[in-house]
Amino acid sequence: MRLLIILFVGLSLPVLHADFHWIEGESSADHEMQRHGWYDSVRKTELSGSDWLSHFGGSDTAPVARFSLTVTTGGAHHLWLRMNTVAAAASVRLNEDPWEALSFEKQEQNLNIAADGKPDLRFVAWVPGPTLTLSPGEHTLSIRFDSKNQYHGGLDVVVLSDQPFLPQGNRKPGEKTGLADPGTWAFEPDRDRFSEDSLLDLSHLNEVPAGKHGRVRRTTDGADFADGRGERLRFWGVNTGLQRKDDMGRLREHARWLAKRGVNMVRHHGHLPPKDGQPLTDVHQPDIDAAWRLVAAMRDHGIYTTLSPYWASHTKMDPAWGLDDSGNGNLTGLLFFDPKLQAAYKGWLRALLAPANPHTGVPLAKDPAVALIQIQNEDSLLFWTEGSIKGAQRAKLARLFATWLVKKYGSLDKATAQWGGPAGQEEDDFSQGIVMPHQIWSLTQPAEGALAARLADQLAFYTTLMRDWNTEVVRFLREDLGYDGLVNAGNWRTADAAKLLDAERYAYAATDVIGVNRYYTGGSHENPDDKRKPGYLVSQHDRFEMGSSLLQPWAFPLALRHVSGYPMIISESTWVPPLREQAEGPFLVAAYSALTGMDCFYWFATSDIGFGPPMGKWQLSTPALIGMFPAAALMFRRGDVAQGRRVLKERRALADVWNRKAPLLPEEAGYDPNRDATPPATSAEAARSGKITPLAYLVGPVEVEFGEEAQMPLIGELARWMDPEKQVVTSNTEELRWHLGEGYATLKAPRAAGACGNLNKAGDLSLGALRLEAKNHYASILAVSLDDRPLAESHKILVQIGTVARPHGWQTEAEGGGQRIVTLGGSPWNLIEADGTLSLTNTHLSRATVLDANGMVVREIPLKRQGDVISLTLPPDTLYLVLRS
Repeated sequence: MRLLIILFVGLSLPVLHADFHWIEGESSADHEMQRHGWYDSVRKTELSGSDWLSHFGGSDTAPVARFSLTVTTGGAHHLWLRMNTVAAAASVRLNEDPWEALSFEKQEQNLNIAADGKPDLRFVAWVPGPTLTLSPGEHTLSIRFDSKNQYHGGLDVVVLSDQPFLPQGNRKPGEKTGLADPGTWAFEPDRDRFSEDSLLDLSHLNEVPAGKHGRVRRTTDGADFADGRGERLRFWGVNTGLQRKDDMGRLREHARWLAKRGVNMVRHHGHLPPKDGQPLTDVHQPDIDAAWRLVAAMRDHGIYTTLSPYWASHTKMDPAWGLDDSGNGNLTGLLFFDPKLQAAYKGWLRALLAPANPHTGVPLAKDPAVALIQIQNEDSLLFWTEGSIKGAQRAKLARLFATWLVKKYGSLDKATAQWGGPAGQEEDDFSQGIVMPHQIWSLTQPAEGALAARLADQLAFYTTLMRDWNTEVVRFLREDLGYDGLVNAGNWRTADAAKLLDAERYAYAATDVIGVNRYYTGGSHENPDDKRKPGYLVSQHDRFEMGSSLLQPWAFPLALRHVSGYPMIISESTWVPPLREQAEGPFLVAAYSALTGMDCFYWFATSDIGFGPPMGKWQLSTPALIGMFPAAALMFRRGDVAQGRRVLKERRALADVWNRKAPLLPEEAGYDPNRDATPPATSAEAARSGKITPLAYLVGPVEVEFGEEAQMPLIGELARWMDPEKQVVTSNTEELRWHLGEGYATLKAPRAAGACGNLNKAGDLSLGALRLEAKNHYASILAVSLDDRPLAESHKILVQIGTVARPHGWQTEAEGGGQRIVTLGGSPWNLIEADGTLSLTNTHLSRATVLDANGMVVREIPLKRQGDVISLTLPPDTLYLVLRS
């Protein structure tokens, strides 16, 4: 018997349109599906109706599920299905029409629902189906599961609508589950419809289209970005992956969503090398297609694009390419010296940049919306992966090293004489022009005599090799492809930050922009069974450490030495899940980027249009991270926080760099769970090799420059800004204070003020016109003027409130100084309720309006006035509060 399903929308939901059908997959009474215990072991809370219809094995033919429905309004209907798309296949048909295969190309909101969190087959995603023309009356919709793997499939929901449908997880349009653990509130945002009634929209900050006034360039002093008119630009960036789906509509929605929240830069993390046995001279065209889509969609919303087209460590060596074997299976380090690979790379760039973008008609090389090209991602001859270059490729390095030495000294005999001996390697053969480089480990160790001299030359050789390649790529882009935008060499780190990082940065200085990738993790994250898993997944039974960056300033991503006269970017960073203390991230990044002169911070990463469900390892689309963008992005881009006076400029001789002498203030290495075998540092390890406290990074800009001869460093006043007894560091602008003893920070500027961290330890905070008293153990509260006036004079102020965000049902237990995940939980995000009071000296304000996540009015809350001062109790259940006249 077939089940007749007639949905009357409007009982608990708003009436959206006349003919809307929400059909639960498990409601089918006419199907051939056979459930399987393992396949059905899923987080039912992530499913609409807390169940699905599934099939795994036990059948010789593809199973079919059938649904009957009554249509009230004839015409075209949009079909959407929430179903499993991983290694799956499915077809649909209406009545007795021919079967039509579903395409998963435009799927969205793909979610791992496996009960154990394993990334296997158990996922669900929303899939758009074909548009169906329906007449009024009864119809049968059939879904067939065609996967060659056990005919597996899972169906959560079928939607048929005579109006466009915008999926939002497991919820019907307008539905709220209200699922919230004690002391939290359920974060269940509607999909943003970009209503003109929204009280929060920062898209006006973006010039449309991106590049309207010409190419992004450097300022006259070289140190910052400027638009074509010469006006300084600050970029608030995001790494995004939505462009990989051929869906311009969804990508344009994403662009609009980002612009509304203050984003004006995205990064395309690409992979141009060919795939599947293609020759090296071919290119991975889908990656170029993705870049074309991204630039076109973003430029129309005033968002610039950074192109990063190559990642050596994640590119497998293909025998079809005819490259000499390096012995490690990938291309790590080879681009710096392998001529065949270099020629292929230039061909890939030509294929990316020279043809006309089919979406704009303009080649990327000529499109001013392309702000920056990053030569490559995370590769260096000075990182530990250098040691994996073996065989014919290492022999090639050895011959190049010999040639370099002959050019420098006249002969290899003169080189060894200068060294005081050969300091030889077993593989050396000077008579055949082979001087085998020592493994990178040797460059991290103390050395004396001939070995020290040889290692100094090896470091100079490696650095020159990298710098020369960077120089050649810039020439190729400019002269051969006609690209006149900015270029960044890379973003990586070295095997020893104190001994080698300045050499890396000197190699980058052949291009226009200096970059680095640096994340904040809060400590270690471990899986009891698989050491690799925490690099890509948050799983049940994982153990992780918690801790605010405010208590670990050495690990703060912006504790960086800028190269004098160059813009500085962090092209990948975030406060990495499952870290608890994330809401501080956007606050601190905005404030200290402004203080230190950081030009662009690219948050990593999202593949969601807007907010996403919990919880991914590298997920940005959370209320604690991307939800904290608007106030932070606004105050950074508008320049609300003053840039500090330089506290250190070290002027280093290249000879000291080659001899691996530590700088006055070494930079910490950062931590990457996918690259580092040892746990993250628990103190400022690199700084111990220097002579100046790393707390200097919290006072003002720290710079380095390179030359043939060392010069006296320029050292500003530091002691005045540091209080060792109270453990407080004040910026030399006097706007920022970092309380590293108690773990909180404050900001007091004319148009922006607030605090983040362990606010219950801060007590009553007086921050100019703003006064705060928060009882939360952890929170981020930031007030910014929305009308460009000082807070004391503003007629419209945004108060942004962030606390701790966890999945509903999330449970941990203490273990070994950290936390063990007992239960992962699921949707929706739960945020700890805010608890505190706010007062503001301002004679204009008279209303306090609670907003939803899209800036729409939710309700008014009481606001008290006493003379020139208004006061209120912070609402416990919102990210955004607008104070207005």
